[in-house]
Order: sequence, then C-alpha cells, then structure tokens
Amino acid sequence: ALFIQCYADQPLVQGPARLLKYLEQIDHNLATWRFRHAMMVQRMLGSKPGTGGSPGHAYLRATVERCRIFADLSNLAGLVLPANSLPVLPSAVKASLQFQMHAFEPMSPSS
Repeated sequence: ALFIQCYADQPLVQGPARLLKYLEQIDHNLATWRFRHAMMVQRMLGSKPGTGGSPGHAYLRATVERCRIFADLSNLAGLVLPANSLPVLPSAVKASLQFQMHAFEPMSPSS
C-alpha cells in the first residue's frame, strides 16, 4: 500500500491507488456513522446502561476509534515521501508499470 501511494502517478498503479482511497472513505463513513450513533444514544439514554448490559454511550464512543477497519491505510500518510525525495525506480520496474500495447489478433472461427 505504501508503494502504491508513493508511486500513484505510474499508470498501472492508478487503479489500486483509487481503490485505497475508496477503502479509506468507507472507513471514514463507518466511523462517522458510529460517532453519530453514539451521540444519539447519549441524547436518548444519557448515562443509563445500554442494551445487553453494555456501558451504553461510553462503549459506543470507544468503538469509534477501536473498530476502524482500514486504520493502517490512514496511518500510511505519515510515511509517504514527497515526490522529489522518492528513489528513482529501476528501468525494468518502471517499464513493468507502464501500459503495454499488444497487437490484436482476431480469433479464427472454430470448425
């Protein structure tokens, strides 16, 4: 994931980079929902215990950070180097990250 974020400008890495951003967005949306749910429970129940004997609001509030699905992806941001500090990719690696054009050969009809 770190390689993908650092070299997201390479053609074949752009799709996976978008996927990582979508996964981070899903994680953010779930955390936002959990937080709003915890606030609603606080307004409705106050400090009463929750259903099933849980501590209620305190439990729900703690799950906002504890239950992040893709927290590692968000934490990668601190590890990404500026583009001008990235090591130069070896030519073989750079070539493998480019789109490859192949001649199209139509299939022959089956007999």
